[in-house]
Amino acid sequence: MKDTGLFPILVHGAGPQMNVELDKQGVEPQYVGGNRVTDQKTLDIAKKIFIDTNATLVAALNKAGVPARGITSGVIQADFKDKDVYGFVGEVNKIHGDPVQAVIDAGEIPVLSCLGESANGQTLNINADVAARQLALNLQPLKTIFVNAKGGWIEDDGTKRKTINMAKDYERMAARDYTGRQGTLLKLNEINTLLQGLPSTSSVVLTSASELMREIVSKKSTGTTCIKGERPAATSAKTNAKVSAVPRGPNGKYRVGLLGARGYVGRELIRVIGRHPELELVCASSRALEGEKVLDVASAPPLNPHTKLPAKPVEDVKLNIDPELKFCELGLDGIPTSPFGESVDVWVLALPNGYCEDYATALDALRRKDKIIIDLSADQRFNAEWTYGLPEAPGGRTRLQGATHIANPGCYATGAQVGLMPLLGGKPEVSGKLIDESVPPHVFGISGYSGAGTNPSAANDLNKLQDNIIAYKSVKHIHEKEVSHQLGTPIRFMPHVAPYFQGIHLTLSAQLADNGLITSAKQAEELYHEFFANEALVKVKSDIPFVKDNSYHPHVAVGGFQLDPDTGRLVVIATIDNLLKGAATQAVQNINVALGIDEYSGIDLE
Repeated sequence: MKDTGLFPILVHGAGPQMNVELDKQGVEPQYVGGNRVTDQKTLDIAKKIFIDTNATLVAALNKAGVPARGITSGVIQADFKDKDVYGFVGEVNKIHGDPVQAVIDAGEIPVLSCLGESANGQTLNINADVAARQLALNLQPLKTIFVNAKGGWIEDDGTKRKTINMAKDYERMAARDYTGRQGTLLKLNEINTLLQGLPSTSSVVLTSASELMREIVSKKSTGTTCIKGERPAATSAKTNAKVSAVPRGPNGKYRVGLLGARGYVGRELIRVIGRHPELELVCASSRALEGEKVLDVASAPPLNPHTKLPAKPVEDVKLNIDPELKFCELGLDGIPTSPFGESVDVWVLALPNGYCEDYATALDALRRKDKIIIDLSADQRFNAEWTYGLPEAPGGRTRLQGATHIANPGCYATGAQVGLMPLLGGKPEVSGKLIDESVPPHVFGISGYSGAGTNPSAANDLNKLQDNIIAYKSVKHIHEKEVSHQLGTPIRFMPHVAPYFQGIHLTLSAQLADNGLITSAKQAEELYHEFFANEALVKVKSDIPFVKDNSYHPHVAVGGFQLDPDTGRLVVIATIDNLLKGAATQAVQNINVALGIDEYSGIDLE
């Protein structure tokens, strides 16, 4: 552990040992609010028990070849909690970390007992959960582990909770009747208080002694993981703490330039930006549409490239776009001298694969540096110098905050990653890979023909698509590479195109690891609910999601969980709108996070 940079600190109580000794001496334990009432006799017993327990733990560690040193005083400073009510019970007011650091620097594990001292030297009894909370707040550890005999949080029906999300669960759990279990309520309160003072990346785990090593060195947990959580995103959209350096325009809005505005995605981008309260479209470049009014094109329905007939009905939505704004042609040669080079705050590249690299280079060469470039093609998705824009991925939002070069994910790739992420870990409450990595997950995808673009081809020819689906690029599709790269595990992807216009269906099949962590479809569904609990744009459901219910909506739907108990094969269904969450609203969501504004601004959360 030391070689990997891990330095554990052990804090112990001695409640059970105390109860045994008090019973021997005929003393009835008294509790108030989960705190043991400590008179002088109880304090004398506590001091002896704590010192003996500390010595026993240190001796056991040393015998096992683990250098450890006991610390029974000098770390926890406290005031009387309320002497008339609790007796010699302390309320921690200061942690002296130097003795702990000195032990760590000596290459030993500090073993701390829960005895504190007042300013005048009076020994005070400190609840172990309280002491652990204060030490953690002072030391800001990556993980805080509470060891108990039950190995986690056990509900009244005997089941062990996998996760406690304090933002959602605390008030309801704290309101229960804990008569006879006052220490349990105190533990809940202390963990909640602790989490409020730790970074959102920290977690608190309740586990058993036998599982302690697994908790320390592995991301997998067999106990109960407690997280701080957030308010549900659908009712309180996230605002990022990191504010972008990009300045707003004269009217208080960020000015957007769109290169590649002719396609289906370009049209959707114009419509989303046109409903955004903090973005203003000032440049829309398309050689084919040059001279046409942007508002006219955005307000008309998209056309099938073969029939030139509407591919879907037009949505009657007011767009805040300058009625006189016209499409222009801004080519590579024109970028260095264009007035937009200095005025545009956010550049959106909606060009085909292979074209964006040159445009990004030209935009980077402009004198103005405080701008954002987001590429909707696949050109930059494997470039480590660009930020991959999937906010729902573990750490995704943090990476996007203040980003200036963003690679927007692919449509299939977004749906597939959302469908597989919970099985691959990455979030404290549901971490650890749950699949057998020797068997790559298989993804069968079907997209509406808008995914084939606006140039005529067999993939958007309704005569060929009628009563049919067409397979294409069944091996080595770019999204297979993208998903494998982002998830860190290989997948196999087989795409198809169908005769409807908009939306994607994905059937994902994964071989579960033979570790007994998921044994039912219901358990898998609960895992996904926990993983995406605070995500406004991921909807987890029991039923199989339908493309027609997801089309024209900016979220990913995941459901239809099925598990073959004989083979351990788990099947999950995902749907996504390829033009929205698969492209346009995904891009705007990423722009919002990068700018530090409301993440869901301009996106209809329904």
